[in-house]
Amino acid sequence: MKETIMWGAFEQMRPAQIEAITASFPIAYLPWGALEYHGSHNPTGLDSIKAYGMATDLAKRAGGVVFPVVHAAANLISSYPLCDFKQHSIEFSEELIRMMCQEYLEQLIKQDYKLIVLLTGHAGEPHIDILKEVAAEMNVTHPNFHVWALAEFDILPDELLVANHSAIGETSLQLYFAPHTVALDTLPLIGEITLEEHAVSGADPRPATAAHGKKILDAFLAKATNKVEELKKSFC
Repeated sequence: MKETIMWGAFEQMRPAQIEAITASFPIAYLPWGALEYHGSHNPTGLDSIKAYGMATDLAKRAGGVVFPVVHAAANLISSYPLCDFKQHSIEFSEELIRMMCQEYLEQLIKQDYKLIVLLTGHAGEPHIDILKEVAAEMNVTHPNFHVWALAEFDILPDELLVANHSAIGETSLQLYFAPHTVALDTLPLIGEITLEEHAVSGADPRPATAAHGKKILDAFLAKATNKVEELKKSFC
């Protein structure tokens, strides 16, 4: 008999509803985002929107509780040496990110979430490395629990998605999750798209489509669902 998947958004549920889910699916999804300049064509919350959308769709397949996005990141484009994008970003120190991650994971473990999926939509370095390092430390100090920290491109082939900033990959995902927030017509019709001028690192975003975003999402969900199912056997 096929398992009935139960999931929900933590902040939208009453205690009894949360407990009904965690009794069978003690899994927490922690989407980690950023408030960061993503060029003229994307919203400042792209990383957060992407992470929350992907985490929610994963929970719908694997079960568990989706927590609100953590809108806090270090190593934003505003500090990139060749760029002059000082506006529209809220950047935090690496020390604070480490402390926030440690305390967040400790609290989720105290609430007896056996498996925690930390999905970061922001891949600035060492921000992403800090999250993964803290997760690895927690897995050593709390062997009966497990934290899986990742960015979406970690489990996808490079020909489909690589780390990028507001390029075709992120823009396509944004067009899928929140098309009303994207304005590709603010980019020039012709000419090169660059990091220094347009805040784009990666492939040209102008051909981005919601259909391509769905292709990326579907591939991510297939890989991530299999991984969560494997981890559930060991920790849930």
